[in-house]
Amino acid sequence: MTEQRRTNRRDVVRAHPLRQALLELIDRDGTTTSTVAARELGESTGSCSFHLRRLEALGVIEAVPGAAGRVKPWRRAVRAEQATLNRELEDTAYASWLAAKAKRGMTDEDFAFSEVVTLADGELAELRARLHRVLRDFVGSEPSSGATTPTAVVIRAFPLGEE
Repeated sequence: MTEQRRTNRRDVVRAHPLRQALLELIDRDGTTTSTVAARELGESTGSCSFHLRRLEALGVIEAVPGAAGRVKPWRRAVRAEQATLNRELEDTAYASWLAAKAKRGMTDEDFAFSEVVTLADGELAELRARLHRVLRDFVGSEPSSGATTPTAVVIRAFPLGEE
């Protein structure tokens, strides 16, 4: 996708306050339906449904696979090529950080951890929403004091295969 198409997509989303609010709701909760969005945002279900479909057409969100009945939950679209690029950038940035850290003899400036957990259906979306809420507390907030440093926060959660 060209940079111009990406820019146009962002402009279309930002230009409409309801579309922006729908994305913020999805980012907060992991998924939403037109009914939930209407209740949360004080809009009609028809209006929310219309704008959710427009966001889908823009490639920003997608329907959650396997939804039963008339309920149609939506989530952020995951683009495979963007996810791959993000991982490569994260890996490169982290390798550079580790090299600089070792060169300067720095300690306690980063952390990494991993855990394997057993989740029921739907709990991965709940985990995503909870982690997103925690990070949003830091995004755009004023630092409490002292010097500031842009900091990468990388979270990966995915189902492990049965093999």
